[in-house]
Amino acid sequence: MLNFIVCDDKKKIVDDVTKTINKVMIGNKYAYKIHKFYEYDNEFMKIVNSKMAAKIYILDIETPKKSGIDVARKIRTKDINSTIIFLTSHQELGEVLLQEEVMFLSFINKFNNSKTRLKKAIQKSIQFAGKRNAIRFQCHGAVFTIPTSDILYITRDSVERKCIIKTDYTEFKLIKPLSEMIELLGPDFAYSHRACIVNLKRIHLIDKHHRIIVFDNGNKLDLVSSKYVKEMISSK
Repeated sequence: MLNFIVCDDKKKIVDDVTKTINKVMIGNKYAYKIHKFYEYDNEFMKIVNSKMAAKIYILDIETPKKSGIDVARKIRTKDINSTIIFLTSHQELGEVLLQEEVMFLSFINKFNNSKTRLKKAIQKSIQFAGKRNAIRFQCHGAVFTIPTSDILYITRDSVERKCIIKTDYTEFKLIKPLSEMIELLGPDFAYSHRACIVNLKRIHLIDKHHRIIVFDNGNKLDLVSSKYVKEMISSK
């Protein structure tokens, strides 16, 4: 899932950005959620500190209480993968940004063709988010890094209350809910069943009649619900 985190002290700007995001995402294969803020408050920082995947920040460079540049610095201490897009009504602050090491994608003047430029920046951000290539987690005291391309599917063990990550070569168990796993994995993963997440890039065939998924390595999975089949097919 793509997570758009929008912050501007003016409600109209937040509403306009939200409309632009929705327009870009119409017909897009990725699920998404928009998190709206009007100040860099504690709730905003909870998002920054969370482990949700595929974050795309669209930030006001200057609010009454805090600087968006300072916030971007905090984001980068924890997260080098998320996209940051800056909005401002002060063009001169662009030079200040260029001296910072916050790795931002775009600097957009709110009053200079902003909707078109924002649309292009969001489209580019989506491309970056789709290239997320690994997850890290701890299992039995060891830290594992798994390329997402190696993951076939993830199921929920209701007895042990663990997730089972099935890869080409082995499986891993960890104590996380599926809802958290799909946030970590990003837009190339989707539910096939309320108890299973699949890698859309690894699916070779979806047999709707027999409710079976065949992966590109020949493995099969029967955790397929009619509720999610249409979504999977449209997302592939």
